[in-house]
Amino acid sequence: MKTPQYTAADIAPLTRRYQMGRTLSLICLVGLCLLFSWVNFTESSGSWVRWAIQTLPLALFIPGCFRGHYRTYSWLCFLTLFYFCGFVVTAMAPKASVIDYLGVGLTVVLFCAAMMTSRWRQHANLAHQQTSQNA
Repeated sequence: MKTPQYTAADIAPLTRRYQMGRTLSLICLVGLCLLFSWVNFTESSGSWVRWAIQTLPLALFIPGCFRGHYRTYSWLCFLTLFYFCGFVVTAMAPKASVIDYLGVGLTVVLFCAAMMTSRWRQHANLAHQQTSQNA
């Protein structure tokens, strides 16, 4: 695969896209944590253990997302697939609720945003390296 060549003018659009994806990823990540918290603390079937199992894996990615590591976003995509499978199964059940559909939507947006954020971050890093070498 051919490595793309970037100029100094390419850095600003890549950084803007990365920031937009990063913000959207964090919103969806926090949204999923809040959704799990709300479900586990308001419904009679919820529990602290279930809440911890659902939210702690997601919470582990928050520091890496704030630091902007592209590998964090790549691994977050893998983890999101597990949540997506769980939400799709419950959303397709006969007694599905709005919460299940909201979970499917949040995981789909989180996956796409994290995937693109990881890619844009890699390209922004490459653009910075290329422009610093050419200067």
